[in-house]
Amino acid sequence: MSRLVIRFSSLGDVILAAGVTAPLGDVTFVTRERYRPLVERFPGVEAVIGLRDGESAASLARRLPAAEAVFDLHASPRSKAVCARLKAPVRRVDKLRVQRWLRVAVKRQAALPTVLERYAAACGIEPSTHPWIPLERRGADALALVPGAAHATKGWSADRFAAVGRRWSGPVIVLGGPGEEALVERVAASVREGGRLAQAVTERGFDATLDALARCRALVAGDTGLMHLAAACGVPVVGVFGPTTSGDGFWCHPGEVVEAALACRPCSRYGGARCPVGDHRCMDAVSVDDVVAAVERVT
Repeated sequence: MSRLVIRFSSLGDVILAAGVTAPLGDVTFVTRERYRPLVERFPGVEAVIGLRDGESAASLARRLPAAEAVFDLHASPRSKAVCARLKAPVRRVDKLRVQRWLRVAVKRQAALPTVLERYAAACGIEPSTHPWIPLERRGADALALVPGAAHATKGWSADRFAAVGRRWSGPVIVLGGPGEEALVERVAASVREGGRLAQAVTERGFDATLDALARCRALVAGDTGLMHLAAACGVPVVGVFGPTTSGDGFWCHPGEVVEAALACRPCSRYGGARCPVGDHRCMDAVSVDDVVAAVERVT
């Protein structure tokens, strides 16, 4: 019998699970259907079962195979309801909800164990070292820029992303997902105005994005799913952190974080629609020079 790993979303959290699937081996991974093409690439994953839009926990549980163990890496009401219907021992990730809340409320709490460390503890294994997702690197002379963010407060200035691209000596690839086409093209066009080659890549799936990452020497992004994807594929990453911090548990990759030391950080566990104090200084305080210097160090 296989081992069931459950992590429905979001993209970054799903990708971090790639750090534990190889040591587990013979894994049936349960995730949202849209992540299936990516999770099929995780080492140790033998099958992927996609959660359908609107599907109930009971319906999903009926479609799952018998398993020797279940690793609930989501620990949500839905995942717990699914696990309750399965005849197998369950190990569940500790989401550290109180500690994460205290970091936002008190600001001076110690850094938390990373999500990867918590996944590994739940699974009773040591996590894999990077890279986790096999990717045939080709040329690898491009710089990738990811100007988009699911939460507005995590967004660094598009103009600053473009300025970083104009200072790169090679080609630039600007990456994004559905709904980010205009932003991605704007940044790419601005890089081209500086005399650099710049390609815009946005897609609903992952094939074009992975093809682009195979050509990248480094990537610059905020605290986003594409940042985690690049790192999982072995691309050195420069992460620009603002409302969240590198000590909140989501930074666990080779590369470098650029972040401002401000008393108001972290202001959120995930990011938000607007800055609570109204100045967005956590992101605005990160300069183009800061990021360019970090790119030079990781490359």
